[in-house]
Amino acid sequence: MAGKRRTRRAFGTVRAKGKRFYAEYTGPDGAQHTPGHSFASRTDADGWLATERRLIDLETWSPPAVRKDKAEQDTTTVGQWLEQYHVNLEHRPKPPRLSTMQNYRRVTTNRITNPLSPGDVMLDITRLASLPLVKLTKGDVYRWWDGVQRAYPDAHTINQQAFKRLRAACEEATRREMIPTNPVDVPEAGKRVQTKEKYLPEDGELHAILEAMPAQYRVLTSLMLFHGLRIGEALALEQRHVQVEYLPAPWMPRVVVRVEQNAQRLGGDDGRTFMFIQPPKSDAGYREVPIMASHVPLFLKHRALHLPGAPTLVETWQGARRVSLLTATRTGGLMMDTSYRSVLNRAKERAGVSMEIDPHCGRNWLITRLAEQGAHLKEIGRLLGQEDVATILDVYMKVRTGRTATLMEKVNSTLEFKK
Repeated sequence: MAGKRRTRRAFGTVRAKGKRFYAEYTGPDGAQHTPGHSFASRTDADGWLATERRLIDLETWSPPAVRKDKAEQDTTTVGQWLEQYHVNLEHRPKPPRLSTMQNYRRVTTNRITNPLSPGDVMLDITRLASLPLVKLTKGDVYRWWDGVQRAYPDAHTINQQAFKRLRAACEEATRREMIPTNPVDVPEAGKRVQTKEKYLPEDGELHAILEAMPAQYRVLTSLMLFHGLRIGEALALEQRHVQVEYLPAPWMPRVVVRVEQNAQRLGGDDGRTFMFIQPPKSDAGYREVPIMASHVPLFLKHRALHLPGAPTLVETWQGARRVSLLTATRTGGLMMDTSYRSVLNRAKERAGVSMEIDPHCGRNWLITRLAEQGAHLKEIGRLLGQEDVATILDVYMKVRTGRTATLMEKVNSTLEFKK
C-alpha cells in the first residue's frame, strides 16, 4: 500500500496519498473533521492538526466547516448578498414574476451596485456595495440614503424602491443569522412617496381622443380610458376574452371582457426588448368587465373589420405560444406599450386635449364616476381589479370640477323653508 501510509499520533491522523497529505481528527462532538482540502507537505498537515488541538484546549473550538462558512459570510459584501438574495427569490417554490425580478435588479443596480450618473462618482453611494455585510451599520445606510437623495432629488419612487430592496435583503440576512440585526432603518425612506396627482379628464376630452384614434386602436383606447383596464391588461387581450351576447331586437348586444393576463415590457439577456404575457399579480386582477352600451358598437365593428388576420407568436410565462390577439400592430405583432403611448400622444394633439392624459387616467375617471353613482369601494375594486381599497381612496378617486356645487344644489333642493 505504498503512497497511503497513515501516521497516528496523540491527536488526529495524517494520511499520504500520492504527493498530497490529508489530515483528520475526532472532535469534541464525536464526529470526524477535515480541513476540506489536502496539504502539500506533512508539516503543513501536522500544523493544521496542532492548531485544531489548541482551539479545543482553549475551549474556543467549533467544527472547521462551520468556521469556514462564517469566514465566507464575513467577507460577503452588501452587493454580493443583494445578488444572492435575488437569486434565492427566483428559486422559491412560488417566485416573483419575471417582470418583478427585473425591476428589483434594475433599481438595485441603478442605486447601489452600479449607480447611474451622477451617483456613480459619489463615495457616499458607491462605497455601500463593497462594504462587508457583517460590518454594515445604520450610519452606513444613512450615509448612502443621504447621498441618493442628493444625487437623484426628483426620482423619489426609484430611490424608495432601492431602499426597500436593501431592507428586505438585510432582513433575510438577519433571519439567516448572517447579521445580528437589520441596520436598514431610515424612517423617512419608508414613508409613502407623494407623487404628482393624476390629471382627471373631462368626459368630452376622452370622447375627443377616442374619435382621433386610428380605427384599429379605438377598442384599446375604450378599454383603458373608459373601462379602467391597465395598459398591459388591454394589450394582452385575446379574441377569446371578449364575449358577445346577442339579444332580441331592438336591444343592443351585451359585451363582457374577461381579464386574466397582462403584457409587460421586458429586456432580454441579448439586449432585445419584448412584451411578455403573464398572469395578474393578485386574484383581484382576474375579473369580468361589462362594456358600456354606448361603446358596444365599437367592439362589434372591431370584430368585423380590425381583428388580426393570423395568430401571433408571443412570449408567455408558459413559454412561447400562438394566440389570436384582440388588437395587434399593423404587422400583426403584440403591441408595445411605448408604441401605444406614441399613438395616443398623436391622438391627443389632434383632439386638442390636455397632454397630461395617459392610459392610467382612465382608472381615475372611472373610479370617480362609479363613486358618484353610489358604488361602494368593494364594487369599485372588483371592476378595476384593485384589492387595496385605501389605494382606491387615496390614489385614484378624485373630485370632478363643479361636483361640489352640484352636490350643494341637491342639498338645497331638499331644504324646507318657512313661509
